[in-house]
Amino acid sequence: MRPAELAAYDGLGLAALIERRETTPRELGTAMIAAVLSLNPKLDAVVDIYEDAFERLGDRPGPGPYRGLPTLTKDFPIEAGRPAQFGSVFAREFRSPHDCVYWKRLRAGGLVNLGRTASSEFGIAAATETSLYGSTRNPWDPSRGVAGSSGGSAAAVAAGIVPFAQGGDGGGSIRNPASFCGLVGLKPSRGRVSGAPDSNAPLLGLATSFMLTRSVRDCATLLDLASGAVPGDGYEIAPPAQSYAKAIETPPPKALRTALCVQSWSGYPLEPEVVRATKEAGIRLEGLGHHVEEASPQFDYAAFLKAQKVIWAATTTPSLDELALALGKPIDERELQATTLAVYRHGQILSAASLVTALAVYDQVTRTVGEFLAKYDILVTPTAAITPEPVGTYNPDRPGRDVDSVFEDLAPKETFTALFNGTGSPAISLPLGWTAAGLPVGVQFVAGFGREDLLLRLARQLEQDCRWDRHRPASHVTAI
Repeated sequence: MRPAELAAYDGLGLAALIERRETTPRELGTAMIAAVLSLNPKLDAVVDIYEDAFERLGDRPGPGPYRGLPTLTKDFPIEAGRPAQFGSVFAREFRSPHDCVYWKRLRAGGLVNLGRTASSEFGIAAATETSLYGSTRNPWDPSRGVAGSSGGSAAAVAAGIVPFAQGGDGGGSIRNPASFCGLVGLKPSRGRVSGAPDSNAPLLGLATSFMLTRSVRDCATLLDLASGAVPGDGYEIAPPAQSYAKAIETPPPKALRTALCVQSWSGYPLEPEVVRATKEAGIRLEGLGHHVEEASPQFDYAAFLKAQKVIWAATTTPSLDELALALGKPIDERELQATTLAVYRHGQILSAASLVTALAVYDQVTRTVGEFLAKYDILVTPTAAITPEPVGTYNPDRPGRDVDSVFEDLAPKETFTALFNGTGSPAISLPLGWTAAGLPVGVQFVAGFGREDLLLRLARQLEQDCRWDRHRPASHVTAI
């Protein structure tokens, strides 16, 4: 298979080719590596290819629905023995000590981890620009950024190198790169994808791992594979009545009660093209028979933001200290970007009482949002307040950083996304808008806790109506 052929199929499409013996996992791996070699010098999306993983790719179909399909994972601990550098010079020598449970499940479903993608340092900045890797660039316009922290995965998928890639979301780190790169980006409900064996609830319940995809059916199938609690998990959600893959093939939802919000919760001004794309999504929903009205949950964003700073810092500081212990060396401030260092230092001065207070704020906001979503089936917002910015606009290593300026940098990306990491609600970014310059604009859809099935059914309906697969960036495998 030639690299240019990769983008003609989503992951399940490539798996079907393997099943029919029209290609093999090894042929697909060869095509993907060729695509990396051609496109990565311009994009800086992929930071490592595992030669041993390629050598193990077979000439026969593998297990599960994906039949031995190669993919890529974010530069965090995923698979035992692999480098996990967190996008940081400080963590260059670190190796993942074990497999994540969800990765074991994805591997059993037929996926092969072929390599790593770039991440912002320790997943903090919403710009994938690091001292270790450099700046990841947007396939739609290489002068633009890809947001973060799962920016390398987003760029690789958008460029057609792989049909999907793994990411993680602690404040919007799947959804914002999906928005900037024209992809489907789902943040599942808290606990839907287990954090085992490392954590019951990563980042005190704010973070979850999942995938960035081009198609909704891949998103649904991957969620079927990855989801489910394991003994000892702090959160356990009842499984859906039927698989997500089957749910999206049922008749589309009808007459959903939909709240449309273009009111900036943080006060950060929304770009006009973002507002337009979100309102056009509302019009599209009405055309599909859903009931849409402008409405928004009412909560104290300033208190929420203050609590977010505390929770992020209170988890970042001990995590870095534990990493230093595992590496057998002290924290070297010269090896950390200014953004990371600002959050780390803030965590050193926090009290236990401030963390308890922050968690209480999150509890109250969760109640408020839950009551709002009990009145509506779906909430629609922009994913990001802005369209992709020029690389370097929010340089995470510029001097003079403190925790307040770090979160000021996050506001353009996380004004609408971080709330649902706090509440644990499922949220998905869909590529429904395009700027006059041809850049993608994501629109976020949120449902009540545990209702990924509803989000995915609606996403499938919009995918068939909008046909975002017809859009392709300039830096793409078809141009090789």
